[in-house]
Amino acid sequence: MLQRVRDGDMSPLGSIVHIYPRFSPTHFAAQLGQEIAKKLGMEGKGCMFYLNPIMIPYTLRHVSLEYRKEHVMKPEDLTWKVVDVAGHRLFAVFYNPMQTHGIILSWGQPGLGISIRGAEGLLKGAATMEEVPMDDFANPPKPNLTPETWAHEGPRARIIELLHWATIEPSKVTCEPKDVFLYPTGMGAVYSTTNLLLEYRPGTAVVLGVVYHNTHHHLFEEAPNGFKHFGIVDERSINSLETWLEEEREAGRSVSFAMVEFPGNPTLDAVDLPRLKKLSEKYGFVLIVDDSIGGFGNVDVFAHADILLTSLTKSFSGYSNVLGGSIVLNPLSFHYSALAAKFASTYKNELFAADAQVLLGNSQDFLTRTRRLNRNAEAMASFFQRYVADPDSPVINVQYPTQLSSKPNYDALMRRSKSELPKPGYGCLLTVDFESTNTARAFYDRCGFYPSPHLGAHVTVMIAYNMMAFGKDPEDRAYFRKIGVKEESVRFSAGLEDVEDLINTIKDALDVAAEAKKNEGKEE
Repeated sequence: MLQRVRDGDMSPLGSIVHIYPRFSPTHFAAQLGQEIAKKLGMEGKGCMFYLNPIMIPYTLRHVSLEYRKEHVMKPEDLTWKVVDVAGHRLFAVFYNPMQTHGIILSWGQPGLGISIRGAEGLLKGAATMEEVPMDDFANPPKPNLTPETWAHEGPRARIIELLHWATIEPSKVTCEPKDVFLYPTGMGAVYSTTNLLLEYRPGTAVVLGVVYHNTHHHLFEEAPNGFKHFGIVDERSINSLETWLEEEREAGRSVSFAMVEFPGNPTLDAVDLPRLKKLSEKYGFVLIVDDSIGGFGNVDVFAHADILLTSLTKSFSGYSNVLGGSIVLNPLSFHYSALAAKFASTYKNELFAADAQVLLGNSQDFLTRTRRLNRNAEAMASFFQRYVADPDSPVINVQYPTQLSSKPNYDALMRRSKSELPKPGYGCLLTVDFESTNTARAFYDRCGFYPSPHLGAHVTVMIAYNMMAFGKDPEDRAYFRKIGVKEESVRFSAGLEDVEDLINTIKDALDVAAEAKKNEGKEE
């Protein structure tokens, strides 16, 4: 099913009850779209809608890019309308449902679509809906974004509390709530921050290591001054980065920013962040560190970032019932004064208060959950690793920080031990490579974990992530394979269950995968 959807067949989605809400409008968001279509006489059309009119030029460009391939759309394929409802102004785009594949990523990639909870609140005021005239795409009506309230103060304070908790060098973490900016999703934080940085310091956008696929594809497609990817984050690759930076400086070309996840997703490798920070200071680019995988409770990376970016949807929330993202500016950064002023003057809140309240409430047991997620993921990784040396096993590699050569880089930035989390660990995510796509499929089809692209949740989930995210385009597939992202793999996010149950579930599926390997040998 995943492969069919990846390749453009949307029919399997009709049988799905719950889907990651950043992938498409769902539940109350879908219902609100229907109400808008009904009000404007656009029944039967697909509808997506946003608080921010920046989505008009973004969508028009996105659907026309060559990367949409056979699904490329023209501006005239889209109809834009504006409505006011329950005190909020929505910018809605209508399209032929048969062309969904050409436009759907414009909802998910920037991450600025209306949340389910936000849509639920607006639906209560659907009777107030009125159309607002718009004569020119280039000059849309002014937005009326969702108001920032007391509810937003809580997540900001909680993030700062966690960043100051169990730090390696407390004097290097001086951030305050005013340095935190909240977004409706993690990708919303990526999109908004990178757009701002490309205005602040025009130049090449750099990605280090393997990052979340929407982040990679967004920057690859949208960076106006060029995109550069260093897919491996070992010492040799960082040496190559330094050589390239020197060449760019000598040629008079600017580098805007570099972005890295700590650790990577799905490769779980950890870059030498202190060295990378020194390079950013030497060459002047802004360093964005995404700590969503390691998490606030495990890694203390703030001192080595100009901007810390986090998907709050993941382990910070931890219950799969709300989306959110954040960035935190580092007051000790060379860029701080300029960036703080720029963010303060341009930031517009798009996180609904109801979502902010849930984020804060969910985060109260964050450290307790982190302890259990660490334990379960490490146990799963260790169990899989036992099979790697067995010639009869279908498992050939385990990607988890404890099993990788970059482990010293991770260990160097682990938080101090404290009573709330006596042993910071390596996070909830791991990737397992199988001998073949056949054995990987046999394991996946048998395994009892929920299939989901989510991570950091209270239940263990799995996904054929590499196949789904990087497997469609042959060039993409070949490129990422060279840097350790193989299609014959399964990515896991450990939940809060008992370890014994998790191991038993894995073992049951491994037995089936091992049998599939035996049958492959017989066929040969």
